[in-house]
Amino acid sequence: MDNGIIVTSLAIGAAIFAGLVIFWFFNAYVKRKLGADQSVQLAATSQKSNWEEKRRHPRVVISWPAMLEPPYEHIQVQFKDISLGGAFVVCRKPLPLKEKIRFCIKVPEREELLLNAEVIWSNTNVPQDKVINRGMGVKFVQNTNKARQHLEKAISDHLKENSTEEKQTKVAH
Repeated sequence: MDNGIIVTSLAIGAAIFAGLVIFWFFNAYVKRKLGADQSVQLAATSQKSNWEEKRRHPRVVISWPAMLEPPYEHIQVQFKDISLGGAFVVCRKPLPLKEKIRFCIKVPEREELLLNAEVIWSNTNVPQDKVINRGMGVKFVQNTNKARQHLEKAISDHLKENSTEEKQTKVAH
């Protein structure tokens, strides 16, 4: 009777082991097959980074100084890129995530832009040697239609000025 229990236990253990080995081989085979197909698809269809894919509005490279409105008085920052949806703001000490702020942006040859924003990411915890520009990403929130129109006009004018400069540079050479 003891031999019957031992044999049954060994048979059950062997069956479980064999099932796990078969499952592992099948899983590895499926991953290898799908992984190769997916990597080819991703390389062929995706030329953009993950951040660019998530953006609804195209970014424009700029260099506009700005000031944070109270309660962050006298904190100067620099906008490095901007879109209708948000911007990258260079600053020494990025603010905490989800912090609501108001910027007074000094757009060259235009009136100042006053925009409300929320901090959605920052590179505060990234080591200094791996950071090109210390700063934060902001999303524009709760702005008036007039403020959004001013932003759209400022971006549009910036793009027109830069395309004109590029044409003049090409003609000069």
